[in-house]
Amino acid sequence: MIVSELFHSIQGEGHLTGKPMFFIRAQGCAVKCPIRDVCDQPEALAFKGGRDYAPATLADLAVEAVGSRGWVSITGGEPLDQADFDQVVAACRHAGLFVNVQTSGLRRVNAPWDWCTVSPKAPVDDLALRFAQELKVVYTGQSIGELQAYYERFSAWNYYLQPCWRDGRSNQDETLARVYELNRLGMYWEFTAQWHKFLGVR
Repeated sequence: MIVSELFHSIQGEGHLTGKPMFFIRAQGCAVKCPIRDVCDQPEALAFKGGRDYAPATLADLAVEAVGSRGWVSITGGEPLDQADFDQVVAACRHAGLFVNVQTSGLRRVNAPWDWCTVSPKAPVDDLALRFAQELKVVYTGQSIGELQAYYERFSAWNYYLQPCWRDGRSNQDETLARVYELNRLGMYWEFTAQWHKFLGVR
C-alpha cells in the first residue's frame, strides 16, 4: 500500500473516540467531494508521494505500537483507491488486530472489517456502501432533507454530525443546533468532533 503517514494515537472521532489506534493513512483520493478545499488531510489527496509498504510490514508495525489485540485504523485519502487494501486488512486481521476502515462510501468494501466508518462525500443514493457501524457526516449546512435521506436510506448503528474546520475554527455551535433539531424530529443523530484537535494530539 502507498502510505501518506503512519502514527500511533487515540481515535478522536465517533464511537471509538479515546481508543488507542495505529493509523495507516493511504496516499491518494479520487473522490471529488464538496469539501475537498478544506480537507483536513490535504497532503494525502494526491496520488504522487507517499511510501510503499508491504501488507505484512504494516501489520507488524501496528502490533509493535498497539499490541496483538489492538486496533488499526485504515484511512486516507481514500484507502479503497489502493489496490492492496484487501491484503492490508487480511494481514492485520491475521496478526490478531481489530480493523477500523474509514471511507467515503463510494467504493464497496470487500474485506472483512471490525468497525466501518463511512464519512459520505456524496448524496446517499450515490453511495456504493449502504451499511456501516457508523455514518459520520461533516456538517457544512446540509438541509434537514439531505440528512433525513442518510438516516432513512443508510443502515448504521450510530449517526454522527461532525463540525467542519475552516480557517482555524469550527462550526460546532451550528452543528450542535442541527443535532438537537434532528432529534426533535425523531432522527437520533449524535454530535462528534475531532477531539484530538482539542487535545493537541495527532
